Amino acid sequence: MHFMSAIATSPPPAQGFVKAHVLAGIYNTTAPTIYKWAATGKIPCIKFEGTIRFDLEKVRARIEGTEAAP
Repeated sequence: MHFMSAIATSPPPAQGFVKAHVLAGIYNTTAPTIYKWAATGKIPCIKFEGTIRFDLEKVRARIEGTEAAP
């Protein structure tokens, strides 16, 4: 067995607040792109204790166009 094939990767979280790098992995992009999307309002975010977090359910709804009207 190859060394790298023995390392299990954890699936992305199904819900909750995530960091930019986790969201980047889900959407196959980079963390700087995620921050840019947040800065331009493309995706929602929350500032929490000096960092930015992303509510995965709200981001998915925005990207998929299923976000509920306010």
